[in-house]
Amino acid sequence: MTASPHTLLPIVLASAVLSLAGATLGAQPPVGSPPPAKAAPVVPAAVPDSTRQAIESFAKLQLALNGLRDREQAELAEPRNKKVETQAELRTKHRALRADTLKAHGFTPAQVSAMTLRLSGDDALRALFESTMERLAK
Repeated sequence: MTASPHTLLPIVLASAVLSLAGATLGAQPPVGSPPPAKAAPVVPAAVPDSTRQAIESFAKLQLALNGLRDREQAELAEPRNKKVETQAELRTKHRALRADTLKAHGFTPAQVSAMTLRLSGDDALRALFESTMERLAK
């Protein structure tokens, strides 16, 4: 059974958000203790420029999709949009906007799935993606 891009992308994005936020499970440091030093992500120096460009393009796409998702959630949460029919219309509208966003950034759903899989399986590329997301988000 293969997962669709719509299934994998939220999982990968959620793990990226948790990683970027520095969220950890387990014990918390004692109150008053200095914060732990953050280790810089290990970004490989030998990554080809074409891969760096692809990751930067993917990061830009992810930022655009994140903004689109935020707007969709805000619209769905508005009291006037609580009817089932209205929410269905909004979801249809936002699916079309997501498709347009993918096209505008030069990606197909299959390419997004492939890049997501590639980043989830390679720690060095994942670190490069996360540092690129941080840089572009500023």
